[in-house]
Amino acid sequence: MSRNKLGYSLFRKERLGRSADRKALGERELLTFEAILSRYQRCIELNGKKVLDLGCGDQYIRPACELRGMTYLGLDIEDCDLERDRLPISDSTVDFAVSLALLEHLFDPGHFFAEVQRVLRPGGVLWLSTPDIQATGAKFWNDPTHVHPYTRASLRTSLQMNGFEDVLVTPNYRCKPRTLYRDTGFNFFRARHLMPFAGTSTLPVPSALKGGCTGLFALGMKS
Repeated sequence: MSRNKLGYSLFRKERLGRSADRKALGERELLTFEAILSRYQRCIELNGKKVLDLGCGDQYIRPACELRGMTYLGLDIEDCDLERDRLPISDSTVDFAVSLALLEHLFDPGHFFAEVQRVLRPGGVLWLSTPDIQATGAKFWNDPTHVHPYTRASLRTSLQMNGFEDVLVTPNYRCKPRTLYRDTGFNFFRARHLMPFAGTSTLPVPSALKGGCTGLFALGMKS
């Protein structure tokens, strides 16, 4: 394992160790995924499907996936080099690929996207998250394992250039109404400036002010 990848592994483990209730966070992520999927205006059910969690860390979304009857498989850097290796998955066998807080750690995502395309079934969906450099600014580099920043536009273009269709990029709100998962300038302005408090904030503020985020979610479908 390279020095950079070893540092990333140690950083992830140290960060995950600080998290309080990983199972609850995993459920929050799946509820969010369901809300974003509903923007696709088509019937996409999670129940009974196969999900591949890339950069899975401690597999905190696994209980929420299995609660929905999904078949879960998680891979992290201890299992394969996501920038170079062929994923140990057969072609066209995965319904959903999930990649949360991984993309910013990859120097060149081309191989990663190609492998996701290979293992997804036709109509399969990739869901990913990454920081929004326009929102984080220089704070993006506070994590020494971050190597590739994205904007709303560059993330959308990256997915389209790598063969994904029906690409949707939204602020990384958690568990919000489906109307907030839109790719519009005002929606991103609202996420950064009009909803300044974190969605998990315990401060006595109106819920309309909660949900402030500095990251991006994206969905892309294999044709």
